[in-house]
Amino acid sequence: MALEAWYDWESDGPTIVRTTEELDRVLDRVVGWEGPALVELLVAENLTRAVFDVGLNGKIGLGTLYYSGGGSGRLCSLGASSGEGNVLYYYMNSDTEFPLSSEVPLDLVRQAAHEYMSTGGERPTVVDWQPLR
Repeated sequence: MALEAWYDWESDGPTIVRTTEELDRVLDRVVGWEGPALVELLVAENLTRAVFDVGLNGKIGLGTLYYSGGGSGRLCSLGASSGEGNVLYYYMNSDTEFPLSSEVPLDLVRQAAHEYMSTGGERPTVVDWQPLR
């Protein structure tokens, strides 16, 4: 299954990923950036199926996830932190706030991205979810 990966503001369009290796190359590239960044993944054959944003912050080894699709509402990952406040991730130079409690280890973020791809856009089950207010 092919995904459109939107993350590079200098690009004229998405990067199409068809294999887990291609997905990992995109995620590895963004993990190597200086700060927290988002990759938006859309099912190429059905762009309205779901919106899945993968937040990556290689500097601290954490990331965040956002999912909206199939009547689920707006959800973000639920991490171990119970701290109050928000964190910022950047989608093509536009800041996006997530609750501090949404951050999870990068290995879980990567697993969730792989699951999203392998299930054709279903909400990943490798993380817990919370409503995004």
